[in-house]
Amino acid sequence: MTSRPRRFAVGVAAMGVALALTYAAGLVLGAVPYPPAALQDLLVRIAPGNLATGAIEHLGHWAMRLLAIGLHLGVLLAGGWIAAALAGETSFARKARAGLAVTAALFLASVALGLTGGGMSLPAFIVYAIAAYGFGRVASGVPFGRALEPEVRQGETPLDAMHRSRRRFVSRTLAAGGLIVLAAGGALRLVFKRPPRVAIAGAGRPFVPPPGDPAFPDVAGLSPEITPNADFYNVDIDFLKPSVDASSWRLAVGGLVDAPYELNFRQLQTGFEVVEMAHTLTCISNEVGGNLISTAVWRGVRLKDVLARAGLRPGVAELVFKSAEGYSDSIPLAKANEDTTLVVFGMNGVALPREHGFPARIIVPGIYGMKNVKWLTGITAVDHHYRGYWEVRGWDDVARVKTESRFDVPAPASTVHLPASLAGVAWAGDRRVAAVEVSDDGGQTWRRAVLKRELSPVAWRLWAADVTPEAGLRRVMVRAADGTGAVQSAQLANPHPDGASGYDVLTFQVQ
Repeated sequence: MTSRPRRFAVGVAAMGVALALTYAAGLVLGAVPYPPAALQDLLVRIAPGNLATGAIEHLGHWAMRLLAIGLHLGVLLAGGWIAAALAGETSFARKARAGLAVTAALFLASVALGLTGGGMSLPAFIVYAIAAYGFGRVASGVPFGRALEPEVRQGETPLDAMHRSRRRFVSRTLAAGGLIVLAAGGALRLVFKRPPRVAIAGAGRPFVPPPGDPAFPDVAGLSPEITPNADFYNVDIDFLKPSVDASSWRLAVGGLVDAPYELNFRQLQTGFEVVEMAHTLTCISNEVGGNLISTAVWRGVRLKDVLARAGLRPGVAELVFKSAEGYSDSIPLAKANEDTTLVVFGMNGVALPREHGFPARIIVPGIYGMKNVKWLTGITAVDHHYRGYWEVRGWDDVARVKTESRFDVPAPASTVHLPASLAGVAWAGDRRVAAVEVSDDGGQTWRRAVLKRELSPVAWRLWAADVTPEAGLRRVMVRAADGTGAVQSAQLANPHPDGASGYDVLTFQVQ
């Protein structure tokens, strides 16, 4: 009899293979939820607001990572436990049935509970059935190499079983080949991540980076003015990002409107004036001096034009945005009607990458990223205040971006040799950046930094200042002023509930 520890290890390995199959299927087919991710999404959605907020405050974005790691370990250990529990059975058929039933229940329950759209797609059902069957056979004591072989029924000889299996040979060979192709396709999609191969309006017009500024110094280590798509910060509630098919995607516009309607991907791009806008997006959980902030040139259409076609009725107070992942949030009508609030489908000259909301997302200057809903599927006009996913968990309803600034150069605790520069970025939402100042005497005196020409009124500005010649340990701070003349707050505040504030402080050695 096989030892229980060995059977446990086999069960863990078999469950790992089953998970890998479902993950690969999701990458290739796009309609197969990944079980640990489905469970994670469910737990995040039902978690009490104070629990979710406390986890973020104490663990930051490691909260989601640790939850994902814990769920993976739990599912793998469950596979080991099932295999160990079946180790003492003597009837192969009984073991196989038990393994299959328990495994199928685990997989199907995790997906059914995690789905927000209701029901299970046919591809998901087929993939989970294959994964459950394979795990059930292996966990019941069949070696990996014999997992697809037929059982020898009572009263049969192995030769009889072989004859009975001939009719299944072709189908099983095709199934195995399909699994290999599926796994290979998933691996290729994972390794070679590329933007969706979708033409977007204006794609024939190549993306032209903004012109340079001869008056601004070239400082090594300073953030690029336009963040490459691959480096753009990314924060979501989901472990895995939704994969939306542009050909079947629809954007529903409804609620308190005269003429509800739907747009497909082509109609979104051709039915309205297409505009481009450089805009800085930042996360409400960004720390002072943090890197959860990036800038892109977004291509899309004005939200107010999309709403005008539906005809808003009197009494509309807010617009609610729904995502393919089940996420939702809202903005006031006045903000929705601003020219800079866009439904975008392009990012830095290409279609939106999957992780940034393909096929379409909302961009709302002046408001933190949590309200810039990705994977947009619905816009609903309502006559009341709608509290979104993070608002019901204790975060600010308005989410207005604060005026902030950051050091990029030099690195903290580094040694610099004169001549040298201080440099970084400053942002103020939709209020522009008018000035940046640095101080090396604890804020008693401030001197102006040089600002790079303005990219757009809703984008950050790069700044630079020379390091003063005094040698020794230096401690400097930076602050910005917005276009209204208001200077960023010196009061230190954590990100929760309405965004961090305070001066970024840098210590370095001058030699």
